[in-house]
Amino acid sequence: LQLHRDSTVQSITVQPTISGGRVGYADSALVRAVRHGRVLVVDEADKAPTNVTSVFRTLLDTGSMWLADGRKIVPAGSTSDDMSEIVCHPDFRAIFLANRPGF
Repeated sequence: LQLHRDSTVQSITVQPTISGGRVGYADSALVRAVRHGRVLVVDEADKAPTNVTSVFRTLLDTGSMWLADGRKIVPAGSTSDDMSEIVCHPDFRAIFLANRPGF
């Protein structure tokens, strides 16, 4: 996932798609990694606005996060039949890459 100064919380959680001439939304790489227990590599983390990086911190600290479409990521080990909740897979990991200040 490549971050930049124009990254928004919505841009890191959902991706606009076009299917059959209609605009829809699909899960982003972040949501897919959380759901399936993959490793997410986040590049240029130092370039993102503070509100975007704070969302990542909250997710990694608490295991939960609200998505723009009303769904919620809940911590690993949670059990839910609610389709609006995405259980964080216990194998989910994130690697953040950033440049030294001034580069």
